[in-house]
Amino acid sequence: MHEPPAGVDLARAVLSAAVGLVVTDLRGRVLGVDEAFAGLLRRPSGEVLGHGLAEVLSSAEGAHDVEGTVARLLDGDPAVTGEVPVLRGDGVVLRARTLSSLATTSGGDAVVVLHLLDAHRERPRAPGDHDPLTRLPGRAAAVTDLTARLRAGTGLVGVLTCDLDRFRVVNESLGHAVGDEVLLTVARRLLAGVRGGDVVARLGDDEFAVVLAGLADAGEAVDVAHRLTRALAAPLEVPGPAGPQEIRCAVSTGLAVVDLAAPLPGAGPGAPELDAATLLRDANTALDAAKAAGGGCCRVFTDAMRRRAVRRLTVENDLRRALERGELRVHYQPVVRLADRRRTGFEALVRWEHPERGLLLPEEFLDVAEDCGLVTAVDAAVLEEVLGFLARHPEGRVSVNTSARRLDGTFAPAVAHGLARHGLPPQRLAVELLETSLVPGDAVTERELHDLADLGVEVLLDDFGTGYSALSDLRRLPVGGLKLDRSFVGDLPADATSDRIAAAVVGLAVGFGLSSTCEGVETAAQAAHLAAQGWRSAQGSLFGAPAPEEHWFPSPAVPADGVRASA
Repeated sequence: MHEPPAGVDLARAVLSAAVGLVVTDLRGRVLGVDEAFAGLLRRPSGEVLGHGLAEVLSSAEGAHDVEGTVARLLDGDPAVTGEVPVLRGDGVVLRARTLSSLATTSGGDAVVVLHLLDAHRERPRAPGDHDPLTRLPGRAAAVTDLTARLRAGTGLVGVLTCDLDRFRVVNESLGHAVGDEVLLTVARRLLAGVRGGDVVARLGDDEFAVVLAGLADAGEAVDVAHRLTRALAAPLEVPGPAGPQEIRCAVSTGLAVVDLAAPLPGAGPGAPELDAATLLRDANTALDAAKAAGGGCCRVFTDAMRRRAVRRLTVENDLRRALERGELRVHYQPVVRLADRRRTGFEALVRWEHPERGLLLPEEFLDVAEDCGLVTAVDAAVLEEVLGFLARHPEGRVSVNTSARRLDGTFAPAVAHGLARHGLPPQRLAVELLETSLVPGDAVTERELHDLADLGVEVLLDDFGTGYSALSDLRRLPVGGLKLDRSFVGDLPADATSDRIAAAVVGLAVGFGLSSTCEGVETAAQAAHLAAQGWRSAQGSLFGAPAPEEHWFPSPAVPADGVRASA
């Protein structure tokens, strides 16, 4: 036996300690166990010392409420009874009654003596109730637990959902075995950071949930959420090809809290009843807000988020119908050669001809398309229209926009197939990718970019200067050109900072042998200044706003400082 601290009086527990005995400090840290307890767990006794009791007893579900037990004992209760599941080392879940009491060490420290009584095998878990990797409850078990807490109808209940940022990059670059180690570490850190009685579950892939109950107030839930977010953000060591390596895998978290004693927002006749699915959905809405804020942070669900979520759902449903009905339109903005103001091609920009709201710009629906998995269909519709445009007009090049999330291994083959079907040379098409969407080390994205370049399609980094691309990225990735963001053009030539940035970016382009295009050119003075700096191409209202195909063919009359169509 690993002896408990000297001076602990075990006599009063002898008769009831038939299954096992544990001694903890007042925070629930295990100080000692007996051989019966170690045998029950089927784990070496030394393996559990120093760990939290909630983590030792159970993978998550119904973990022992250490804080509540200690509070009752300190308030004068001679003993506190309860019932908890116990996860054995072989994965079998037992159900045990507990009896806890206070004792004092010879040094005068108060400790808790916990006895496990008549442990018996838990009912078999249904498929999907249990995650085989982390041994955490699955989605079904989390919903069942949350439903029971909501039906109890008292106090505050919270749900925290967390999602690993860039977990796909870890899997793709380091392998799935390392990815599994990351998931196990996340599970252990969640278990170590929650309170007694909280439930930790794995909802799927890299998404976890924590059900919080017995909250004093909403602030306590927020404190738990921030504590877990910080714990999960700490670096972790994983096996690598050259030995152990340290990685960071930031986690975004979303929190939803409901006071069951207070009227719900919108409550009244005919209002839907709050259920587990709704609370999980609200937590996921807050999680989406955390990701939109850059990730690695926590957001708390608010009524404003609810309204935005309803609006996004409306946009999603309308967009699905728009794809079926062919409501997406492509407008073309001319790109000109600054040396002679001749049009060399266009940038294709998607629009949505909404039957009720009119013409919608991309910022009003593209983020929803990405979130709900419709971006592939949107990109396919735009690409098909652009390829038809190129086939109808045999001169010039058109660039299409996409995001790194779309580069999933299917984009380059779709481009190759479309070009072949329309009989077009790949040089007539370019692909624009936002600099801010590039993730260092994303093997899937890099492979797609190389496939596009090998095909002969030029890759352009859009809005360059707003992200964090390193020079090594420009050397490693098959980038063919840079596009200067309009935010650095609007104040030219007067603003010295914008002037230096524009000069630096075109210097990079020249140095790396890349094409260079500046966006948002509105005045002849800006065009002349940028041409003098060495910029080759430009687009903006000076040369023409985005417009449908029929606006440009036949070409409109050209203003004195504008653009002449190439022959």
